[in-house]
Amino acid sequence: MSHRNLAPLATALLLMAASAAEAKQWRYAGMHPRTGQPRDGLCHLESMHVHSAAPLYADTLYRTRDNVHVFIGDPTPFGYEGPRHSYYGHHPVVLNVLVEINVDVDVVEYCYHDGPHYHAYEPPPRQEFVDKEDVHFYAGDYPEAYQRENPKRVRVNTVYRGWNVPRPVVAFAPPPQYHGPIIQVGLNVDVDVKVGGRPPPPSREVIIIREDDDDDHHHGHDHDHGHGKHKKHKHKHKGRD
Repeated sequence: MSHRNLAPLATALLLMAASAAEAKQWRYAGMHPRTGQPRDGLCHLESMHVHSAAPLYADTLYRTRDNVHVFIGDPTPFGYEGPRHSYYGHHPVVLNVLVEINVDVDVVEYCYHDGPHYHAYEPPPRQEFVDKEDVHFYAGDYPEAYQRENPKRVRVNTVYRGWNVPRPVVAFAPPPQYHGPIIQVGLNVDVDVKVGGRPPPPSREVIIIREDDDDDHHHGHDHDHGHGKHKKHKHKHKGRD
């Protein structure tokens, strides 16, 4: 075959290679793990950018908008050293507050981290949070979309469980306005998971104190329970990172 006949074939191969390389690019916005492995750290580019590496644990650590991946997880295991905000339990995240997105209404997603954890961002505006001892608790209602995504998104806890992740110490009962899952950690007692009917997670290292009266968490008052009032109990243990 002559060089003249090879030229079109070489051009076609180059175009195919360029297309394949372009197809392997992934779009990100905001700070995110470089690879998804803690040892590889974080990318700190805030504007929309591309990487050749696909997002690891995309369904749990990220939310997407127009094929742009936005990291919403706890950055602590990746060596993050910036300002940290303490949260407890599941809560909304507003993507257009985290990164620049041109929308008319808030793009609300949910973080499914169980128990105490950190984020680099403050609670979003226009969402109902209450603070107790510098810990943010979501005080609003969980919509149907949250319930629908719960079985898939809660896998984030399995991912983080494999890493040595420092957590905020939460050694007190959540405020009554909080209606999310309450996780008791590292105790030989029954675990109470209130939202979604999921099975309890394995034991961990951070311990909270909670009151066993379910209605007290939702309504903040005693109630009749069989004979007389239901007695409250507290399990007092210190939490640790």
